[in-house]
Amino acid sequence: MQLEGFPMDEECPTFPSRQDVLAYIRKVADQCNIRKYIKFNTEVQSVKPVSENIQDTKWLLTYGDNRKKNDSHVEEFDSVIVCNGNCSIQNYPIIDNEKEFEGLVIHSIQYRRPQLFAGLNVAVLGASHLGMDICHDISKHAKTVYLCHRGSKLATSLPGNVIEKTSGFKRFTSSSIILDDNDEIMIDAVIYCTGFRYDFSFLPEGLLEVGQNNVVCNLYKYILPPQYSTIFFMGLMRLYILFFPYGDHEALFIKAMLEGSICIPTYNEMITVNDDDSKRPWLSNSHWEWDKELASIAGNYEPFLPVLKSIRDHVVDVKANDFARFRSVSFKITGPDSFEIV
Repeated sequence: MQLEGFPMDEECPTFPSRQDVLAYIRKVADQCNIRKYIKFNTEVQSVKPVSENIQDTKWLLTYGDNRKKNDSHVEEFDSVIVCNGNCSIQNYPIIDNEKEFEGLVIHSIQYRRPQLFAGLNVAVLGASHLGMDICHDISKHAKTVYLCHRGSKLATSLPGNVIEKTSGFKRFTSSSIILDDNDEIMIDAVIYCTGFRYDFSFLPEGLLEVGQNNVVCNLYKYILPPQYSTIFFMGLMRLYILFFPYGDHEALFIKAMLEGSICIPTYNEMITVNDDDSKRPWLSNSHWEWDKELASIAGNYEPFLPVLKSIRDHVVDVKANDFARFRSVSFKITGPDSFEIV
């Protein structure tokens, strides 16, 4: 998780808690004295090119204080980097009769404390990374947890009070959920772990194209639109590993472009690269190749050591078969392509 040059505290575990991560972010921000550059409680309402047909156009940014009604300001910027991410707008499913349900219904983005579900029967919809995390977290307090998903039966063992259901939600009643297979489960609460979606409503229409599997497919290396050289995007690779270090590498790539230390490809060259990239299966293993490609173009950072991929692959294997205990393992890097478990 750590950024180069800003090590996490030695006592921090291999798998830091959300409290650990928040403390780390604040520590780095204070060490770099960057809070003074941040406009908190500010919503970007629109980003528009000053000149639509000029590649190096400047940008008009309209923003306002989200605590004030109708607050709006406009400023002109030479360049814009869009970093609104893909984990802030919930992908909320539409389930029949939800309003009839008398219990609690939340999306994972609203989840804070497992104690809220003490003694309750809870249905979790979705068994990806976040769904599994929340399922295990609340199982320590809830009476029963129903882990519902449309995939194959999970290989991992589950806590004793967790019941796996390989079926999605069909409809609610006042006190239960009817599953796709017509099984009915009596519940007090529902947590949707159904992921997130992009929100680019503040950008010019047509600037981005979202293709198959909800992937933005018209950016050069998932960062730069071919028609402009002054607006950049970060975090669109849907990474599930090394969030901060990958972001650091993206930032260094953008820095090299802004400084002019690398040659920006022509429009037609970027279109060709985009077409080729759109055909690649961007699974987790491909992220390492993508990082190497950025590093070779930017020339201002070294790609990740092979050992990090080896550790990641080990964690994925353990996680798939014993989710409850995969965080109990700690690692020590012993070389550029070797590690040991401690």
